[in-house]
Amino acid sequence: MEQLLELAQHAALEAGKAIMEVYAQPFEVYIKDDDSPVTQADLRASNIIKEMLKPTGIPFVSEEDLPPDRSQFKRYWLVDPLDGTVEFVNRNGEFTVNIALIDDKQPVMGVIYAPVLDRMWNAECGMQNAECGMQNESFSIHNSAFSIHKERPFTVLVSRSHRTPEVDEYINKVLRPSHPDLVIDSQGSSLKFARLAEGSADVYVCYSKTKEWDTAAADAILRAAGGKVLRISDGQPLEYSKTDYPNPPFVAWAKTAQ
Repeated sequence: MEQLLELAQHAALEAGKAIMEVYAQPFEVYIKDDDSPVTQADLRASNIIKEMLKPTGIPFVSEEDLPPDRSQFKRYWLVDPLDGTVEFVNRNGEFTVNIALIDDKQPVMGVIYAPVLDRMWNAECGMQNAECGMQNESFSIHNSAFSIHKERPFTVLVSRSHRTPEVDEYINKVLRPSHPDLVIDSQGSSLKFARLAEGSADVYVCYSKTKEWDTAAADAILRAAGGKVLRISDGQPLEYSKTDYPNPPFVAWAKTAQ
């Protein structure tokens, strides 16, 4: 497991270099069939990660490289080579490389790398331990990007580019009664999960359209840090290896908020 984590870390770093090469010059933006944007950086990063992970012999699933059927994969890589393409296009630096290892329908390892910040977050959980028991968990941050204050207001994170009215309704009806002085902060990509894992924020509310590759690596990291990612509909953990890739609305909770 440690060797797989090291390989995923290296792949994320190399993908980040390729992304920054594209970021440093003018680039074209294309619209996919689902109306989401894609750039040459997404494609280059996906190819780099795929080639670097190929020696593991573990099946590869990426936002930009989807297999016809993954139902037979008990264990596979699930990758978002450039999470936050809208932020990339807007050039605000809030985008990441996400690499997760799925085992028995659960994210058991995750790597998040933010190329502009040159920051990495990673975690691994026991292969048979989806709940990340203390004896098997590992969570680490390299060059933490956010300040952690022991005394700060209850902080709710929302998407910078995909905030919806349902998010504000949830905040006002569910969170604000218990935390009347809460503050709301906007952040792009899986950096929201990174802040929860570090303890610099408490909750991330999401009603926007996300896919499994958007959350898998971050889910593993947050679990290892003592947090949770739960469906709003029933309070159960997000599911992976479903028939299709979309996630339902969810709330991610830091350990500080439980």
